[in-house]
Amino acid sequence: MNALPVARSNDWLGSPSLPEAQPGGSSAFPDDASRPAPEAGSFAQDADPIHRLSAAQQAFLELRLEAALGRLAATETLLGAERLHARETQAALGVAERSLQRHRETIVAADQLRRTAAAEIERLKQGLHEAALEKTRQDHHIAALAAALAGKTAEIEELRNAGAAVESDLRASRTKHSAASDALQRECLRLEEALQGERRDTLLLQRALNLARANRRALEDQIRLQPVLLPPPEPRLALRGPARLDAIPAHLTALPSPQSLEHAAADAAVLLGSNGAHHAACR
Repeated sequence: MNALPVARSNDWLGSPSLPEAQPGGSSAFPDDASRPAPEAGSFAQDADPIHRLSAAQQAFLELRLEAALGRLAATETLLGAERLHARETQAALGVAERSLQRHRETIVAADQLRRTAAAEIERLKQGLHEAALEKTRQDHHIAALAAALAGKTAEIEELRNAGAAVESDLRASRTKHSAASDALQRECLRLEEALQGERRDTLLLQRALNLARANRRALEDQIRLQPVLLPPPEPRLALRGPARLDAIPAHLTALPSPQSLEHAAADAAVLLGSNGAHHAACR
């Protein structure tokens, strides 16, 4: 703001009717001590200059009053300008204080965020350290598991080799068992055929024995029916020891009848047929 011009003190010290005081010269208002005492005769002559001096002093005082009023107005104007400037400065100071307060709050918030970030970074560092330790433990555990897996793989390979050997032994045993079973089956078939032949022979002998017993019973019945016509019975043949054919009576050495032989042959055929069916079922 532009300041109003202020009148200097020497601007109104002089008077138009009075010369200004010069440095080293006489003053415009000499002292009463240095002023010569008026004389009675010269009072009337000096009345007019005194009146002019009073008028000049009054004019000078009026000028000084006007100058003082001007200075007062200028001072009031300056004071208003200073007050306005002070209000503006106060407003700017308030804005600056509010900005400073916001800046401080921002700094506090940033510091809090920094602390939070530092704590989070520390927590992350701790977690990273723990993760590194856990990774080391996991690596050791994985190495141990890999070693155990290698051992188990070797054991599995050994078991596979042993299984292959056992399987080969089993195949050989199966081959041997098959060969032995075939041989045993052939031997069983041979023995069964031999047994069937023995059974057939036994059956034929049993049939012949039955026919002989039947003939004997028939002869005994004939002997009982004709006791007078027949000679006395000879002594009973001894079953023990060798016996000659000539010692046996002729009627006991007679061959069986053809009908008896046909019946015996039919029975043998039936027996052989049943044995053949049984042999086929066994196969």
